[in-house]
Amino acid sequence: MEFQNTKLYGGALTADLPVGLFDASQLRQIPNTQEVYVCETPGILNKFDALIIDLLERVDVDDSEAIQYHLNEICKLNEVDKQDSVILGQDKNAKADNLPNDYCAWVISGEQAKKWGRDETPLVLFLALIRLENVKTDLLISYNIPFHDQLQIDDLRRELQGDTTADNLAVKRIDVGKQVVLRILKSLKIHDWSLFKN
Repeated sequence: MEFQNTKLYGGALTADLPVGLFDASQLRQIPNTQEVYVCETPGILNKFDALIIDLLERVDVDDSEAIQYHLNEICKLNEVDKQDSVILGQDKNAKADNLPNDYCAWVISGEQAKKWGRDETPLVLFLALIRLENVKTDLLISYNIPFHDQLQIDDLRRELQGDTTADNLAVKRIDVGKQVVLRILKSLKIHDWSLFKN
């Protein structure tokens, strides 16, 4: 997968993003606190995948509980019951290479969303968190992997049951999402801290 260093929030931040992502603000209005990217043309990334970087007010919970707090909030927004969400992997001691003094964690969750009272396609969410304590901000990076194709949904079920064989398409898509988020954590730089004063 090829990456390119990309300006975020008008250049206040930069990070390596996959080549081929399209800035969704060109299509619709995006909140000022978010950067949203979708796949312009299918290839290594799936055309339904989405990358969201979000600057949120720091929540008043311990660092070790913060990633779960944000995941629970996303589940509530997607109308996902706790029993419909499965943790596929996590690291509460992750590193953001250019922000070594800030707490960082990530989690991968599989969930069945029920937007507006109807079942949605299964979704795997790779969520990373950097807690920028000096500016009272929680920086969230989420990579959303919806599964529309029945073959991939079947592979996702097999993955949830422990099948991580090389031909499992769900495992491949989840691994790509993990590569994207971990590369962002490795490359993310803050150039203008005044972004967080608004």
